[in-house]
Amino acid sequence: MTREAVLAWLDARRPPAPPPTLRAHVDAAIADSDLPLPDHLALIGQRLLARVTAQSSGGRALALDLLAADACITYAFEAQAEADVNGLAALAGRVAETA
Repeated sequence: MTREAVLAWLDARRPPAPPPTLRAHVDAAIADSDLPLPDHLALIGQRLLARVTAQSSGGRALALDLLAADACITYAFEAQAEADVNGLAALAGRVAETA
């Protein structure tokens, strides 16, 4: 899925919209991918979470990455529910596998 297609999908989400700073952080993490949308968003969330867990200092500096990771994983489940609700358990398994 292209970056532009993912951004368009995010733009079509129901309110409430995320705060502009969070949305910009999510947008910056999105790139083209051959993965289906749910898996692509989950992978982005996992990568953002990995950045958080790789830092030993923690603190507020990592808050935006953590919030963006949560948003991407949430969007992944939303995308999966739209595509095929029966695939939610499998997506949850894939997300848990790499956590």
